[in-house]
Amino acid sequence: MKPFITGHEELVHDIKYDFYGRHIATVSSDQHIKVFDLHSATNSWVLNDSWKAHDSSIVKVTWAHPEFSSSKIIASCSYDRTVKIWQEQPDELQGSGRRWMKLSTLAIESYGPIYDAVFAPNHLGFKLGCVGSDGIFRIYESLDPSDLSNWTLTTEIPILSSQLPAKNLQSSFSIEWCPAKFSNSEKFIVIALDQGFVYSSFADNKSDEADGDDDSIKYKKIGNLPEHNGLIRSVSWAPSMGRGYHLIATGCKDGYVRIFKAVEKNDQELKIETIATLNDHNGEVWRVNWNMTGTILSSAGDDGKVRLWKCNYRNEWKCMSVINTSNRDPNRVTEEDLETQ
Repeated sequence: MKPFITGHEELVHDIKYDFYGRHIATVSSDQHIKVFDLHSATNSWVLNDSWKAHDSSIVKVTWAHPEFSSSKIIASCSYDRTVKIWQEQPDELQGSGRRWMKLSTLAIESYGPIYDAVFAPNHLGFKLGCVGSDGIFRIYESLDPSDLSNWTLTTEIPILSSQLPAKNLQSSFSIEWCPAKFSNSEKFIVIALDQGFVYSSFADNKSDEADGDDDSIKYKKIGNLPEHNGLIRSVSWAPSMGRGYHLIATGCKDGYVRIFKAVEKNDQELKIETIATLNDHNGEVWRVNWNMTGTILSSAGDDGKVRLWKCNYRNEWKCMSVINTSNRDPNRVTEEDLETQ
């Protein structure tokens, strides 16, 4: 472990790797986005570019799958009530502030901050979901591959019954798409405060019969994530890897990591049961994430540790490893400590 100095002037709200894990994007309250490239020779992160992207705190950033463009694309959302999509311009100099061009600003009719924006898995098409304090989940789609600046609002789903005040709640709103390519239908989870809503797509062949159009895609709530006793800070949907069921994990303010087993009955029914409640962090859990095979879950909490969880032969989830970022002698004073003081 070694510190990664981003150079942001204020709190960093989000950090994301690209598809290949060789680029990192960070966003901050200083209204800037920074992108870093991995320098293979020194195994260090080198600044690609930094630019003022929004007029208020930026809370989330997401990378698009590389199949949709020959150059990299990211999206960011902010308290300024906008979602912006950016594309790298490889011909521009690194660090010039011009290397990332704004493709589009999504016209979101929201009266409050946007808390999360996430690109859908590539097999679902070039889609972007976002949610804000107005309690509405929106899906935008780029329908013309030759014009990635043109995005159309295709879906609006009311999640909450009323709009929330503009408070610092971004970590309790989260979107997670089902990564399984062979699921019966398109599915996603929207986290709003202490509730988790699972939605599934279905073909509404009645709505457009009069117009003679093709079947339109609608979404229906098919389940909830139960038993949370506080704000849900994070959600992660595991890759299926041939399993006949889904695994979903959440991290909660009540101090628990929860793992759910979800079985598809049909396109509009998902049976969800809790299979593990883990409280080793002894404090608030801020982030959970599955590995690429959906066999190991990582979690991070207020104890300053990353814990790795794995299911044993008795179907019990146990902590297999603990990563402590402050793993040093507490009595040893370094030059860095003296400079900080």
